Amino acid sequence: MDNVTGVERTAARRWLTDALAAVVVAGALCLRVATPWEAEARPPDWRAYGLMILMGALLLVRRKYPLLVLYASLAILAVYYIQGFGAVGATWPIAPALFNAALLGRWKAASWVAGGVVAGSSFWRFVFEPEGDVLAVVSDIVTEIFVAVTVILAGAMILNHRLLEREIRERERAVAAERDAVARTRLSEQRLHIAREIHDIVAHSLAGIGVQARVAEEVLETDTDEARRSIRAIIAATSDAISQLRETVGSLRSHPTTPPDLEDLVAGIHGLDVDLQVEGAPADTETEIVVASIVRESLTNIIRHSGAAKAKVAVVHGPDEVSVEVTDDGKGAGDFAEGHGIRGMRERAEALGGRLEAGPLEDGGFRVAARIPR
Repeated sequence: MDNVTGVERTAARRWLTDALAAVVVAGALCLRVATPWEAEARPPDWRAYGLMILMGALLLVRRKYPLLVLYASLAILAVYYIQGFGAVGATWPIAPALFNAALLGRWKAASWVAGGVVAGSSFWRFVFEPEGDVLAVVSDIVTEIFVAVTVILAGAMILNHRLLEREIRERERAVAAERDAVARTRLSEQRLHIAREIHDIVAHSLAGIGVQARVAEEVLETDTDEARRSIRAIIAATSDAISQLRETVGSLRSHPTTPPDLEDLVAGIHGLDVDLQVEGAPADTETEIVVASIVRESLTNIIRHSGAAKAKVAVVHGPDEVSVEVTDDGKGAGDFAEGHGIRGMRERAEALGGRLEAGPLEDGGFRVAARIPR
């Protein structure tokens, strides 16, 4: 409803502007006709005033038919002079039509009409009125040329200014749309990152809890001390998972500032003997976060799927890239099919321009290897 009202108001404002222009131009032309002229000229009558009023009234349709207004004004001026009425100038009466044509992008047509009018007027005055004052005639011609050039240039300049403003507004809208798209992409990436982190935490913790629960069940009646240790490990893993989930959910409000410590991550693994080897200085925070997530997801998959007793984690921080390799001595994968966990690790590595490979080893076991640029 507001949009319709706005359109109607704009249309009404334009119509009032055109009506006012038509009244002003018609009044000015009538005053010009009423000015006393040379004795030999035909005195103005209702026809003369009617032609001038008609020329002004044409401006009511100037926006929709700029060329019609231009050519009709020229024809009305010709009819006025054919009737023998006193001179009102060559380009003065059609100056509003010339300006309007240039303002609406028809400056070439306006230039041709103005040039033809000035040329015709000059030819007529020099050929058919040779007794006139030459200097006065030249002065009048220069004035007519000045009027035509001025109004056409004014219309063209205003048009160019409007087009420039429109282009600037369109560019601003395009920049704003691009900014919104980038913001939506970043938000989507952040949500995906959080979803992956939650998946890693939950999967890793549940896998460890499952192992410890099975151990507790098996030794509950034969070795109560071992059962208690398993239960304490379950409690610790649960507490750690809750803490990590809180930190991850908190990253909805702020980005993580420090990556997980690999030694602490490995120490939290239960039911698997992990050999951790780290070389070189750590990379930037984002890279280290991805490295830790790959290690955590790989170890979780080992616990859940491989039945391995031992695993090896090797992280090498080179000058140009960080390499991560996680292997185990489990049963491997006879019919290996890439699951969500491996796809998530690959997407994390590729997001930083890296690559990741995963698959069973020939002699048994499984291997995950990634290389991430620094």
